[in-house]
Amino acid sequence: MKQYRQLIFGLVIALIALYYTLRNVSFSEVISSFKEMDYIYILPAIVITFLSYVFRAYRWQALLESSLKVNVGGLYSPMMVGFMGNFLPARAAEILRPYLLSKKYDITFTAAFASIVVERLFDMIILLLIFIWIFWFEADVFSPNIEFSGFSVQEMAIKFGQICVLAVIALMVFIYLLLNHKKKVMKIVGWFLGFMNEKWADKIKYLLDEFTIGCEVVKKFRTLAKISVYSVLVWTANIFSVYPLYFAFDLQHKTIPSLLILGVIVAILISILPTPGFLGSYNAGIVIALHEIMGESEIKSVSLGMVGWTLFSGVILVGGLYFIFHEHMSLKDLTSVKRESDTF
Repeated sequence: MKQYRQLIFGLVIALIALYYTLRNVSFSEVISSFKEMDYIYILPAIVITFLSYVFRAYRWQALLESSLKVNVGGLYSPMMVGFMGNFLPARAAEILRPYLLSKKYDITFTAAFASIVVERLFDMIILLLIFIWIFWFEADVFSPNIEFSGFSVQEMAIKFGQICVLAVIALMVFIYLLLNHKKKVMKIVGWFLGFMNEKWADKIKYLLDEFTIGCEVVKKFRTLAKISVYSVLVWTANIFSVYPLYFAFDLQHKTIPSLLILGVIVAILISILPTPGFLGSYNAGIVIALHEIMGESEIKSVSLGMVGWTLFSGVILVGGLYFIFHEHMSLKDLTSVKRESDTF
């Protein structure tokens, strides 16, 4: 019942975001825009999107070095099927990926989950660097008059950036203390756990031990460098996967700043609006970035958002379904993963 409520809530938000996206365009205009689109550019967009997941797999392999030695080819299955979790209630990808990895290999769910936490830390750092670049060199494009559902886009971006900074600092401090002052951390944790049932206290201590093992990868300079390089490649591929569509719809501003602004706005929208598969939130981010900020045609921005969402969703679904059937996974088990993972 809880999952159904989460799904309904996500779909309601998606419908609101889609309404914002489509409110000023007609169905005939969208069809006409698709007819004028140069479809040859779909192929490079798909190739770059696929490349982004190749880079993700290599980064995940590096993130797992301290707790699991695995060939990168063995990570595509839990990764692609895991990302399908974004279409489930509450976007369960962050739980599904480590869960599937722990089922496939000799690694605990907690250690695998630690790799996802560190991965998100690197993603936030890259996003903050892009933020800094935009607000340093392109600050004038963020007019305070641009709004999304009554909220200032400029204020939304600033608040989101501030939350990212706090999250990065908190995660870095927590991981540093866990790796370098574990005894003191466990002593403090033990004091709080003294008020809990002994069974649960032991379980939490065990989870912290496993989480620490998963985080130890950041202590190795060479591995840290690999993770950093792959993170840059992942974000470069993510951002440039949309670039061929600029040519497909013949946009006015086929520039790097436009791509970076698009990447940031989409990242903000898909983070604050928990819609299944980013439906609506992704589209709204495209329209805000291209039409409201960059001044592109609204109908082209709407159409590009639809094509872009279809492409990246299609890559995830095709890849995920392939591995589900190839490895004979149960869809019933996948949809109940959140409940099962609570036992770890």
